[in-house]
Amino acid sequence: MKRIFHYSALLLLVLLITSCGKTDTNSPSGSASESSVNTNTSADAPSYFGEWSVQSIVGSTPVSAAEDEKLIGMRVTYSIEKASFDKDEIMSPEYKEENITKDDFFNDYRNELSDLGIETESVKTVSINNWTNPGSSFIVKDDQTMIFLWDGNYYEMKKENK
Repeated sequence: MKRIFHYSALLLLVLLITSCGKTDTNSPSGSASESSVNTNTSADAPSYFGEWSVQSIVGSTPVSAAEDEKLIGMRVTYSIEKASFDKDEIMSPEYKEENITKDDFFNDYRNELSDLGIETESVKTVSINNWTNPGSSFIVKDDQTMIFLWDGNYYEMKKENK
């Protein structure tokens, strides 16, 4: 009887330990706003792939550096092969897309989407893994306009039509 009790206690202990194991925090939870890494081919490339140019400063965060207009006019490229901002580039970039609600945007950035000219309930944001240059994360406003945040200032990019 004592032996059965010991085996039962041991089995219970093993079950408790295995059920309290580490969980993978990087795995998707299945929510609608969950991010994904973009591996599109050119046939179904996202609207943000292409050549862009920085046009203007469209806003700033409550805590920001002075407006830096030297970024205006710079060329930006996003493709499956590379991402580049002026002379800085990353080869084989991994794009991480996420839909963010206007409330979550306000909580994260302390700005309203409407302050940036975006009047929708949510917006797609894209970030490039392992790249921390201007343009490494951006908001897709529409097929021809994107916005990125750098040093507390929001810059608007327009797609170059070729």
